[in-house]
Amino acid sequence: MPRLGVHTFVWAPEWNRQGAAAAIEGALAAGVDLVEIPLLRPAEIDVEYTKELAAAHGIGLTCSLGLPAHASLPDDPAGAEKFLQQALDVTAALGAASLSGVTYATIGRLSGAPPTEQEYAIIARTLKGIARYAASLGVSLGLEPCNRYETHLLNTGRQAVTLIERIDEPNLFVHLDTYHMNIEEKGFEAAIVEARPRLKYIHLSESDRGTPGTGTVDWEGVFRGLARIRFDGDMVLESFVHLPPDIARALAVWHPVAAGGAAEVIGSGLPFLRAIAKQHGVLRD
Repeated sequence: MPRLGVHTFVWAPEWNRQGAAAAIEGALAAGVDLVEIPLLRPAEIDVEYTKELAAAHGIGLTCSLGLPAHASLPDDPAGAEKFLQQALDVTAALGAASLSGVTYATIGRLSGAPPTEQEYAIIARTLKGIARYAASLGVSLGLEPCNRYETHLLNTGRQAVTLIERIDEPNLFVHLDTYHMNIEEKGFEAAIVEARPRLKYIHLSESDRGTPGTGTVDWEGVFRGLARIRFDGDMVLESFVHLPPDIARALAVWHPVAAGGAAEVIGSGLPFLRAIAKQHGVLRD
């Protein structure tokens, strides 16, 4: 059965003690299974506090990131490898089963040209070693395609599948995001079906990154696709109610995405997603 979760940024802009408490307590009140932790600065995560807090409330954890500019792929494979290894160590220490996101690039870094074979070769070589390191820790590694304004490297699910097949490690998976899909894919259902069986994680994000059900994402198509492939991974509501300044700049988020803040996203968007997921048999009571 798929798990339903919420990204930390609905409740807090960073994972410190205050943000962790807000996210875990919010997730408990919302009745979801898990919280996604952004590992933007892995060394600053209080692992023991986070583990104890999540365990006390029965909330699962997953982790995500985008590579920082100082350790980017394909520009600095050695720096990226060191950063990803540190993030994987934290992921494993938290008891999370996966680290995903823009693990192959820095959000907002664009070459001004289509991706090259040399870029893919560097990324594939680096991530092959990282995938093996992740496997040694019992962690899976996800790759999230992003829209053309945030990266030139992976924009579609098909591109992510192709790169994963090239790397050829069993613990790699595709992480789709409905916000990016709304820009880059021909349709939601077909793209989800095409990503099978590599699709293990999906961000449920509205077209303006606000409250699900209030924008232009074809949610019927999303859940038809998930039902067709009998999706059994993690579905995470992602809404950028709170963002640290560096991420807001990279994502070009300049105005509030939900007028009612977290209360609107959780009070309206989450029930909307639950209802349509149950309607299509992706979630059950």
